[in-house]
Amino acid sequence: MINSFKSKVLQQLWQSGDVTLLPNTYVYQVIEILDDLDDAASVKDLELLGGFEISQSTPGFWAVTVTVNNVEPIGSVTCLFSKSNVYDVDLNEFQ
Repeated sequence: MINSFKSKVLQQLWQSGDVTLLPNTYVYQVIEILDDLDDAASVKDLELLGGFEISQSTPGFWAVTVTVNNVEPIGSVTCLFSKSNVYDVDLNEFQ
């Protein structure tokens, strides 16, 4: 279950469903990732959606790549996963 957001845009998107907050080319993928994070009960669930642990030295921090048309990566949704809960959900877009 998602408990907190770092990104105000993602928090607004999650709460309101306003798809105009992000570019149309990837907003629906971000919504799908947020839904999957909210449903995740274990690390295995994160791995199944393509998530990967960001660093071995900081366990629990995960990222899921966001792409345009499932091809070109534009960034990632990151979070802290602990005890079946998701915290500090953020969007990191490549510049």
